Amino acid sequence: MNYQRFFEDAIDQLHAERRYRVFADLERMVGKFPRAIWRSNGRAQEITVWCSNDYLGMGQNAD
Repeated sequence: MNYQRFFEDAIDQLHAERRYRVFADLERMVGKFPRAIWRSNGRAQEITVWCSNDYLGMGQNAD
């Protein structure tokens, strides 16, 4: 069994079905929660992050 080819085919299938998960490239802005910078295709845009595990803003705690 060629496992390398098996997994490559599986990932290719996910791409073809547009189900391949891609994470957003976000840059958090300390002191401006829930604002962030989203980078895509060489462009940067300020956005609001509506879903996050940091909903209380504790990720910005200096301690």
